[in-house]
Amino acid sequence: MEREREWWTDRLGAVPDPRGGWDVGPERPADDPAPRTWREQDIVLHSHGSDLTATLLSPGRPGAPATPGPAVVVPFYDVAAVLGRPSARTHHAPPVPGNAFAPHLAAHGLAVLAVPWWFEAVVPPDAPRDLAGRYGPPAERHRVEQPMTALGRSVGDLMLAVDALRAQPSVDPDRIGVLGHSLGGKLALHLTALDRRVAAGVAHEPGLGLAHSNWDAPWYLGDRVPRDRDLDEVLALVAPRPFLLVGGGDSDGEHNRDLVERARRSWEEAPGLDVLQHDGGHPVPAHVQAACVTWLRDRLGPGV
Repeated sequence: MEREREWWTDRLGAVPDPRGGWDVGPERPADDPAPRTWREQDIVLHSHGSDLTATLLSPGRPGAPATPGPAVVVPFYDVAAVLGRPSARTHHAPPVPGNAFAPHLAAHGLAVLAVPWWFEAVVPPDAPRDLAGRYGPPAERHRVEQPMTALGRSVGDLMLAVDALRAQPSVDPDRIGVLGHSLGGKLALHLTALDRRVAAGVAHEPGLGLAHSNWDAPWYLGDRVPRDRDLDEVLALVAPRPFLLVGGGDSDGEHNRDLVERARRSWEEAPGLDVLQHDGGHPVPAHVQAACVTWLRDRLGPGV
């Protein structure tokens, strides 16, 4: 299995920037009148010349001593969406409740690190809204300037985020999980598979299978999509750690169940690969969001 992990790591170039690092900001005062049960502060990740401002929510009253507990990395396009707040990226629409995992995780006593996608850190403010127009130009610059795939860069950034999380006093380094939807689901799958420090993972609608999503987009794999392998190998690399794959029938469902079952063979003993299917399509329904949070809390252990 380690040989396969090395192959995928090398194929993607999924390693953190060797010159990367992070800075931890001060706790911020509450921005609403209701008392909060978590602290909030930024962790700025420095990677390949970009500054990615992630936000850490830690259990406990602001200013109180930190107690180590489980933590969850939540990657997405931007941090605001994960926190359930208005987003500059989608200012034309209200926040989408299904994307706001952070408050629900924090309510269960889990620390949360919401990590933005590096593409959103490099696109200009007036970038188009469509995927090709928005991410195509920076993907082309990346192809020319960097040896790794754009997906590998993204996973490497999350590995750096795990480094930063493990250094925080509010985090038990042996109880770190990851949860992601759509783009975040793709990243959650690969981070769990390629970074053994991640204890459990959840991916909602990642598009398992190279034929079942836009993996050949230049902001993912581009022309480096493997021709003789598929993502059941990546999912299998998670074993024996627990993983929850959630499909709404859009990117994931009966059409790629064969890949799930092939990967399942790698869990030889206790059931560690769980599948949840719903008919809600690509968005995250409220009951599915709650199920994902509860599943992850149960696998990582009680929160603070």
